[in-house]
Amino acid sequence: MPAAQIFISYRRDDTAGYARAVYEALSRSFGADRIFIDVDDIVAGLPFDEAIHQAVGQSEVLLVLIGPRWLAGQAGGPSRLMASDDFVRLEVAGGLARGMRVIPLLFDGAAMPTEAQLPEPLRPLARRQALV
Repeated sequence: MPAAQIFISYRRDDTAGYARAVYEALSRSFGADRIFIDVDDIVAGLPFDEAIHQAVGQSEVLLVLIGPRWLAGQAGGPSRLMASDDFVRLEVAGGLARGMRVIPLLFDGAAMPTEAQLPEPLRPLARRQALV
């Protein structure tokens, strides 16, 4: 099976429905085996972080689905992206560090995050052209 070419990064409590729709549309165009989405492509029993790291490393494009709660924190705390072990942070930082084409997709009126809202490894994301 060929490695996934397109990695879909999203927060389940923010854009899960959109992630599924994006996955279905891309699967029709490129084939499901070319698209990585965590709920379908991580085999039971595999460490989630290792599977994510490997999939990002095999991909050429990383789609970052950003909804109104993408920057939110737990129970009103700081943004989850500030935690070094946040999976979305690890996905996006990994893609940016590899020089991948990272494409932000904005949903439900979400604004593109500013550099000041992002941790250092994610700040280049703020300079990417977003699709609305």
